[in-house]
Amino acid sequence: MSINLYSLETTEIVPQKANNTNYSYRINQSAIKENWDETKASSKNLIEESKQNGSYRESVSLEGAGLEGIKAGKGAYCNYSSDAFFRKDMPLITDSEGNYTVGGQIFTKEELEECRTVLKAAADSIGCGIGKNANISYKNYAEMGIAVNAVKEYASQNLTEKQAAVVNKAMQEYNEALVQLEKDTLARAGAVQVTGTRASEYYGMGQPISKDVLDHVRSTMGVTDGKLTGGTISATNSATNKELIGKISDAFSNADITDKSSVDDLMEKYKKLVTPAYMAYGNYGGSDLAGILGQDVSGFRSQIANMLNAIKYHAMNYRV
Repeated sequence: MSINLYSLETTEIVPQKANNTNYSYRINQSAIKENWDETKASSKNLIEESKQNGSYRESVSLEGAGLEGIKAGKGAYCNYSSDAFFRKDMPLITDSEGNYTVGGQIFTKEELEECRTVLKAAADSIGCGIGKNANISYKNYAEMGIAVNAVKEYASQNLTEKQAAVVNKAMQEYNEALVQLEKDTLARAGAVQVTGTRASEYYGMGQPISKDVLDHVRSTMGVTDGKLTGGTISATNSATNKELIGKISDAFSNADITDKSSVDDLMEKYKKLVTPAYMAYGNYGGSDLAGILGQDVSGFRSQIANMLNAIKYHAMNYRV
């Protein structure tokens, strides 16, 4: 995984050449030849001396800058990582012909701009991440599947096979970064595994609630009994049933989202898959469950329509 969600809004750092001071110095070759033996014996290796005083660097770290490697000189290029598709700003470094290298593959300026538009739209269509809810629900996994599906559709229509492989991998890596964000967030919150309940089969992570927070709940809600005590575990809505996650991700990633009947079948399959999880979490039933599932399905249809519109727009051959 090469995508850092926290760095996507930062400005790219471009290595700069040192300023030319225009100073010139003439070497006294005669003096050097006359005192050569003495000079060799008394002089330190300049590199070693530079290392000691901190003025020497063997390499420059590009970590967090969205760059995988950089070469200087004739034919210079920068091989960007998958971050380039999702960063706020268009990458800056091109080759001598104005093309970009991302994931080892060359993209023209126009190709990269179009890819960025589609992939950023796909990322924005997912309801979790930085600035959103860090916890990933079963609904979010379906949204992530739609994003993967739409990007594959776009790449197959507009890119070469090798370019498409890079773009498809980038969307997968973005989803992986979302999963890692959730793990990190839960760890910082001190979340623990929960077992032995009906809900824990589908939502197996909980967060301990401190006594101070519980006291505040008591005073605010007028709770007088002793059921709420320090150390009580509050369930999270993070989806944890790997089998169910796999089924949802596979269904939404591989369905034909361009075909209405296929989408209709997908929506019905989703309802059947998540109904046990929703009932376990909120003890929903009847109209309540139907309403929640209806909201999910409506959101999926809207997401699919928006992504297909983006693909259709960029598939138009408007080049002269």
